[in-house]
Amino acid sequence: MSTQPLERQPLASLTSEDETAVVCRYFSAFNRSEFDTVTALFAEEGSLYPPFEPPVVGREAIALYLAREADGMQASPQTLEANPLEDGRILVDVRGKVTALVFKVNVSWQFVLTASGEIESVRVDLLASLEELLKIRPSAASFSEDLAIGT
Repeated sequence: MSTQPLERQPLASLTSEDETAVVCRYFSAFNRSEFDTVTALFAEEGSLYPPFEPPVVGREAIALYLAREADGMQASPQTLEANPLEDGRILVDVRGKVTALVFKVNVSWQFVLTASGEIESVRVDLLASLEELLKIRPSAASFSEDLAIGT
Protein backbone atom coordinates (compact mmCIF):
# COMPACT_ATOMS: atom_id res chain seq x y z
CA MET A 1 0.00 0.00 0.00
CA SER A 2 1.25 3.46 -0.88
CA THR A 3 2.09 5.78 1.98
CA GLN A 4 2.41 8.88 -0.17
CA PRO A 5 -0.58 11.21 -0.62
CA LEU A 6 -2.23 10.84 -4.00
CA GLU A 7 -2.96 13.86 -6.12
CA ARG A 8 -6.62 14.65 -6.73
CA GLN A 9 -7.43 12.50 -9.73
CA PRO A 10 -10.39 11.40 -11.83
CA LEU A 11 -12.09 8.40 -10.26
CA ALA A 12 -12.04 6.54 -13.57
CA SER A 13 -8.22 6.46 -13.47
CA LEU A 14 -8.13 4.08 -10.49
CA THR A 15 -7.48 0.38 -10.90
CA SER A 16 -9.04 -2.58 -9.10
CA GLU A 17 -5.72 -3.11 -7.27
CA ASP A 18 -5.65 0.44 -5.91
CA GLU A 19 -6.02 0.74 -2.13
CA THR A 20 -9.11 2.88 -2.71
CA ALA A 21 -10.84 0.34 -5.00
CA VAL A 22 -13.41 -0.26 -2.24
CA VAL A 23 -14.64 3.29 -2.89
CA CYS A 24 -15.24 2.44 -6.56
CA ARG A 25 -17.14 -0.71 -5.51
CA TYR A 26 -19.22 1.42 -3.12
CA PHE A 27 -20.35 3.76 -5.91
CA SER A 28 -20.91 0.94 -8.41
CA ALA A 29 -23.20 -0.97 -6.00
CA PHE A 30 -24.87 2.25 -4.81
CA ASN A 31 -25.84 3.19 -8.37
CA ARG A 32 -27.38 -0.27 -8.87
CA SER A 33 -29.33 0.14 -5.59
CA GLU A 34 -27.55 -2.97 -4.26
CA PHE A 35 -27.47 -1.71 -0.70
CA ASP A 36 -26.62 -5.10 0.85
CA THR A 37 -23.49 -5.09 -1.33
CA VAL A 38 -22.74 -1.51 -0.28
CA THR A 39 -23.06 -2.30 3.42
CA ALA A 40 -20.91 -5.43 3.13
CA LEU A 41 -18.04 -3.05 2.30
CA PHE A 42 -18.37 -1.43 5.75
CA ALA A 43 -16.69 -2.61 8.92
CA GLU A 44 -19.18 -4.35 11.23
CA GLU A 45 -19.73 -1.17 13.27
CA GLY A 46 -19.14 1.18 10.34
CA SER A 47 -20.88 4.55 10.23
CA LEU A 48 -22.69 6.58 7.60
CA TYR A 49 -23.00 10.31 8.30
CA PRO A 50 -25.78 11.59 6.02
CA PRO A 51 -26.32 15.33 5.56
CA PHE A 52 -28.28 17.02 8.36
CA GLU A 53 -28.97 13.77 10.21
CA PRO A 54 -27.52 11.75 13.07
CA PRO A 55 -25.01 9.02 12.21
CA VAL A 56 -26.30 5.65 11.05
CA VAL A 57 -24.19 2.94 12.71
CA GLY A 58 -23.83 -0.73 11.81
CA ARG A 59 -24.33 -2.61 8.56
CA GLU A 60 -27.99 -3.47 9.16
CA ALA A 61 -28.97 0.11 10.01
CA ILE A 62 -27.01 1.46 7.02
CA ALA A 63 -28.73 -1.00 4.65
CA LEU A 64 -32.16 0.00 5.97
CA TYR A 65 -31.33 3.69 5.72
CA LEU A 66 -30.03 3.43 2.14
CA ALA A 67 -33.01 1.35 1.00
CA ARG A 68 -35.37 4.03 2.32
CA GLU A 69 -33.49 7.19 1.45
CA ALA A 70 -31.21 6.46 -1.51
CA ASP A 71 -33.20 4.12 -3.75
CA GLY A 72 -33.15 5.54 -7.26
CA MET A 73 -30.37 8.03 -6.57
CA GLN A 74 -27.36 8.08 -8.84
CA ALA A 75 -23.95 9.14 -7.56
CA SER A 76 -21.52 10.55 -10.10
CA PRO A 77 -18.12 10.71 -8.42
CA GLN A 78 -15.69 12.87 -10.36
CA THR A 79 -12.46 13.24 -8.40
CA LEU A 80 -10.75 11.37 -5.60
CA GLU A 81 -7.94 12.29 -3.24
CA ALA A 82 -6.52 9.69 -0.86
CA ASN A 83 -4.20 10.37 2.05
CA PRO A 84 -2.77 7.79 4.44
CA LEU A 85 -3.27 8.41 8.15
CA GLU A 86 -0.59 7.63 10.71
CA ASP A 87 -2.46 4.61 12.10
CA GLY A 88 -2.67 2.78 8.75
CA ARG A 89 -6.14 3.99 7.82
CA ILE A 90 -6.76 5.96 4.63
CA LEU A 91 -8.77 9.16 4.30
CA VAL A 92 -10.44 9.37 0.89
CA ASP A 93 -12.15 12.56 -0.29
CA VAL A 94 -14.44 12.19 -3.30
CA ARG A 95 -16.22 15.05 -5.08
CA GLY A 96 -19.09 14.66 -7.50
CA LYS A 97 -22.85 14.92 -7.94
CA VAL A 98 -25.94 13.06 -6.79
CA THR A 99 -29.03 12.95 -8.95
CA ALA A 100 -32.43 11.99 -7.57
CA LEU A 101 -35.91 12.23 -9.04
CA VAL A 102 -36.40 15.84 -7.98
CA PHE A 103 -32.92 17.28 -7.55
CA LYS A 104 -29.27 17.22 -8.58
CA VAL A 105 -26.64 18.47 -6.14
CA ASN A 106 -22.87 18.67 -5.77
CA VAL A 107 -21.63 16.34 -3.05
CA SER A 108 -18.49 15.54 -1.09
CA TRP A 109 -17.99 12.06 0.34
CA GLN A 110 -15.28 11.57 2.95
CA PHE A 111 -14.39 7.91 3.46
CA VAL A 112 -12.20 6.53 6.21
CA LEU A 113 -10.88 3.10 5.21
CA THR A 114 -9.49 0.65 7.74
CA ALA A 115 -6.01 -0.83 7.33
CA SER A 116 -7.76 -4.03 6.16
CA GLY A 117 -9.64 -2.16 3.40
CA GLU A 118 -13.11 -1.91 4.93
CA ILE A 119 -15.11 1.31 5.12
CA GLU A 120 -14.97 2.60 8.68
CA SER A 121 -17.10 5.64 7.91
CA VAL A 122 -18.53 7.78 5.14
CA ARG A 123 -19.50 11.41 5.71
CA VAL A 124 -21.72 12.88 3.00
CA ASP A 125 -21.85 16.66 2.65
CA LEU A 126 -23.99 18.61 0.22
CA LEU A 127 -22.05 21.34 -1.57
CA ALA A 128 -24.95 23.63 -2.34
CA SER A 129 -26.16 27.14 -1.70
CA LEU A 130 -28.86 27.79 0.89
CA GLU A 131 -31.34 28.38 -1.94
CA GLU A 132 -30.51 25.00 -3.49
CA LEU A 133 -30.78 23.26 -0.12
CA LEU A 134 -34.21 24.76 0.57
CA LYS A 135 -35.49 23.07 -2.59
CA ILE A 136 -34.56 19.65 -1.20
CA ARG A 137 -37.16 18.26 1.20
CA PRO A 138 -35.63 15.15 2.83
CA SER A 139 -37.90 12.48 4.25
CA ALA A 140 -35.22 11.51 6.76
CA ALA A 141 -37.30 12.61 9.74
CA SER A 142 -39.68 9.74 9.06
CA PHE A 143 -36.72 7.32 8.97
CA SER A 144 -35.47 8.55 12.34
CA GLU A 145 -38.98 8.26 13.79
CA ASP A 146 -39.31 4.70 12.43
CA LEU A 147 -36.02 3.70 14.03
CA ALA A 148 -37.15 5.08 17.38
CA ILE A 149 -40.49 3.26 17.13
CA GLY A 150 -38.87 0.00 16.03
CA THR A 151 -36.42 -0.14 18.94
